[in-house]
Amino acid sequence: MSQKATDGPTLESWVEGAGIEFIDEKAKADYQERAQRFADAIRGDNPDRVPVNLLSTFYPVLHAGYTPAEAMYDAEKLQDALLTFVDDLDPDVFPWALPTVPSGTALETVGYNGFDWPGDGSAPETVYQAKEREYMGVEDYEDFMKDPTDFILRGYVPEIFDSLDGMAQFPQSANLTCGIAGVHPYLLPFGMPPVREAIENLLEAGEQAMHWQQVVGGTVAEIQASGYPQSFGGITLAPYDMLGDMLRGTRGIMMDLKRRPDQLLEAIERITPLAIEMGISSSFAMNNPLVFIPLHKGADGFMSGEEFETFYWPSLRAVIEALLELDLVPWLFAEGCYETRLETISDLPEGEMIWHFQDIDMGRAKDILGDQACIAGNVPTSLLNTREPEAVTEYCEDLIEEVGTERFVLAPGVGLDEAKPENVEAMFQAVR
Repeated sequence: MSQKATDGPTLESWVEGAGIEFIDEKAKADYQERAQRFADAIRGDNPDRVPVNLLSTFYPVLHAGYTPAEAMYDAEKLQDALLTFVDDLDPDVFPWALPTVPSGTALETVGYNGFDWPGDGSAPETVYQAKEREYMGVEDYEDFMKDPTDFILRGYVPEIFDSLDGMAQFPQSANLTCGIAGVHPYLLPFGMPPVREAIENLLEAGEQAMHWQQVVGGTVAEIQASGYPQSFGGITLAPYDMLGDMLRGTRGIMMDLKRRPDQLLEAIERITPLAIEMGISSSFAMNNPLVFIPLHKGADGFMSGEEFETFYWPSLRAVIEALLELDLVPWLFAEGCYETRLETISDLPEGEMIWHFQDIDMGRAKDILGDQACIAGNVPTSLLNTREPEAVTEYCEDLIEEVGTERFVLAPGVGLDEAKPENVEAMFQAVR
């Protein structure tokens, strides 16, 4: 799909609140004030104060007194948790809820195997746990290279969804290019019981997801209409992570680095357009230019500097460039330590972006990246979980003094789940 910058969201349209039906003029003004604060921080345009972003999955749920399992199986409880979070904390932006807390019922219907989630594999009061498997074997590389999209549909999906194994018999779309002679071979698999069962399961899960969208998505729209911007709109991954997270697995791709580097590089090249399209299409669909890019396997401890510069950074930079060309704003979440990566990632294209760090010398990061990108982070979760509010306030104030008030967003270093509510409140109040 080809997109033009004029087709989709920009930082300007996000600040304006384009497409939002505000409840009144005050809500619109409040929204624009909050969004402008973020936009000014991203651009280095002297915001009225440092903005705060709560990078979070289940914190609003726990804050409201629900378990993660309750939130994943009861849309109304998740709805109440989001509204309670906004009422209690009056955030600059509110967390990205729909993609990170989907319907547990829909996941069960399709038999999703990629993660354990609260109430299904994980205890009701805990959070997600990734399940490491090689869903794409070494022997599958050749099929993947021929057609990544077809392999994902007919090879990967049956592996990772128990209730969709009939997808392995889905027809190849290329059959239709044979004219009328290709129609019968294309239609035939849809009469086979495994394919029909897979379709029925997808239809049922779709109804469950639609209910989730109506309740939770409606709540998100309500929160926006009352004056609060949503933090992210789109999501994508570094191409290396797309292969390593859920196709080859961590062990598999780390072995590929050593045993079949040329094949791995070719696969990264083949999947890069999919990573670009994912970021663009999800951002356009949500009418929000902020594209979240969690970086999972590029940290210091996962590969050498030379490997990072060969296998990880070039394709990730290509994704960043493609998003910037459409006036989208990459929000790169550098999980783990990126201390030795700073000089490499300072080779950035021009455009507005955010680098969110978990574990780094923030002063050094500001010195190296501060003229090119906004930086965010890195309030430790250990601080928010175990210390007292006074310690949180002191840490946040010291951090702001170190990095300055321009091109900086105060945020936890990682996605926050559990924390003392009084400490989260202290983090929000430290900038006020």
